[in-house]
Amino acid sequence: MDSICKTDKHEEVSAYYGETLEKSDDLKTNACCTVKAYPPRIQEALGMIHDEVLEKYYGCGLTLPDGLEGLRVLDLGSGSGRDCYLVSYLVGAQGSVVGIDMTDEQLDVARRHVGYHTERFGYASPNVEFKKGLIEKLDEVGLEDHSFDVAISNCVINLCPDKPAALREIFRVLKSGGQFYFSDVYSNEPVPEHLVDDPVLYGECLSGALSESNFIQMALDSGFREPVEIERSVITIDNEEVSQKVGDLKFHSITYSIHKD
Repeated sequence: MDSICKTDKHEEVSAYYGETLEKSDDLKTNACCTVKAYPPRIQEALGMIHDEVLEKYYGCGLTLPDGLEGLRVLDLGSGSGRDCYLVSYLVGAQGSVVGIDMTDEQLDVARRHVGYHTERFGYASPNVEFKKGLIEKLDEVGLEDHSFDVAISNCVINLCPDKPAALREIFRVLKSGGQFYFSDVYSNEPVPEHLVDDPVLYGECLSGALSESNFIQMALDSGFREPVEIERSVITIDNEEVSQKVGDLKFHSITYSIHKD
């Protein structure tokens, strides 16, 4: 895929999440919003998140590892900021969070609630910031080499048209021993090109999905250790038109943890 096509795909996804969708209930599948029974530590934090941030959340798993207190965390495709604010609470006042997203409408939601969450968590100053940018080009938003302890991502890598570049950039910004902990959508076999070109299927986190074997090889090629599967769930498609388009393809939401030596 050439650079023009990649630019078009970025714009297509941004329009889908910034204009077509107004809330998570507008999604046609559960691929970008799987239901999760959250542990007590997450439930406590969720109870303090602003309603507008929760309403515009699109994710496919729990991407919050244990032991985040005091760490510097990067959220890739941070959207309305839900996971960023959860991490903001979990890292504490001594930790920090940076959220990266390319959609102005989502960034506007996230940014206007920084003060609300800073006060709600009892912090003297914000420990979270949001930057507009592409995961494939983290250098262009000023993210330096070896600058984060943990990177997280919630159903976003499948939306990147250049997934190898995204993984290389994530590897670059992580410290030695750093962890990439993320959920995403995977298909049981390669997705046909005509489905990749469908804006609804791509926006619904289906047609941009990698097969599991392709992802694992891509992660290894980027320099990461062997991915460790944390959890998986079946993607359900209740929309008849979408179901007919994907045919016999099967999809799973899988949470992986991969480390940098």
